[in-house]
Amino acid sequence: MLRNSMSRLIICILLILGASNINAGDGDHRDRTLRVMTRNMDLGSDFGYIFEVLATNPNDQSALVVAITKTYLEVLASQIPQRADALAAEIQTTQPDLVALQEVSTLSTGSFGGPATTVVEDQLEDLLDALDQRGLHYAPVTVSRNADVTLPSFDATFQHLLNVRLVDSDVVLARTDLPASEFKLENVQKGNFAAALVIPIAGANITFPNGWIALDAKLRGKTYRFVTTHLETFSPVQAAQTSELLSGPLNTDLPVVLAGDLNSDAHAPSFANGPAYGILVSAGFLDVWGMLHPTDPGLTWPLFGEDPPLGPTSLVERIDLVLAKGSGIQPTEIVRTGTTILFASDHVGLVADFTLLP
Repeated sequence: MLRNSMSRLIICILLILGASNINAGDGDHRDRTLRVMTRNMDLGSDFGYIFEVLATNPNDQSALVVAITKTYLEVLASQIPQRADALAAEIQTTQPDLVALQEVSTLSTGSFGGPATTVVEDQLEDLLDALDQRGLHYAPVTVSRNADVTLPSFDATFQHLLNVRLVDSDVVLARTDLPASEFKLENVQKGNFAAALVIPIAGANITFPNGWIALDAKLRGKTYRFVTTHLETFSPVQAAQTSELLSGPLNTDLPVVLAGDLNSDAHAPSFANGPAYGILVSAGFLDVWGMLHPTDPGLTWPLFGEDPPLGPTSLVERIDLVLAKGSGIQPTEIVRTGTTILFASDHVGLVADFTLLP
């Protein structure tokens, strides 16, 4: 799963430093046109088995371990490599300059009571492998680690205990086939919010942090900031995290694009449905979908495949968003992606174009 990791790291370093030898061609850029994508990769479970036990009988440790096991097996059955290839196909079709990824997970196992070091699923490596197979030139700019949780589980036979470790991350990918004169990255930042959800699981209080990534990019001489995040669903925590965004990475004089899974329903905005959208719009951010498609609800979640246990097939919320602020950037188009027969995720993706003004 780790093949090509060193070469990708080297490419990423060269990209950030602006080295000209990363150029693999002139690309397909139009003059000062920026294209970004946001995509929640979807672990493959909504943790419903676990939340049901926590809600009905949180002190039943045996039931909780069974619920964790069902969740683990649900993830393994969710066709992660195939879904990664479907996402790679979307990237191949749309050719974004920057790709914001949320819910990028690594699943590892180990002996019960010991470290879980055997990687069984790695969504980022699966995606990078799929991009390589398609001849596409993308590398991670940085990875922001969020939750890192190890819990007991049975194996697939329900006979032997083991430890299962889940690491959830946000990632930004960038094209590596453009010369530094056209596309240069700098001031890469990342962090976790001070506000975080805490849930009691298996006798311990488990913190589920959320994070953000920010970078400044120069596209044909014009500099802008790109930020991605995956906000908490629980409204009070989400409100606090949004305030941290506004006082942190979004606090810039540069034109800024925010793209991510904000868990805030722009189709029916309210505090109960996630306060982030209202807070950001009140702070001067433009809802790109709402501006360019005012009569289209643009729903993005939940989108599921053909397996009935995964849930309903109807989209009800618009929580994956692209927002922009600043006089130097003009949204020109935004489309949804990922609505084909083989769904890459339970979320629809977005691809947005911007003209960077002189």
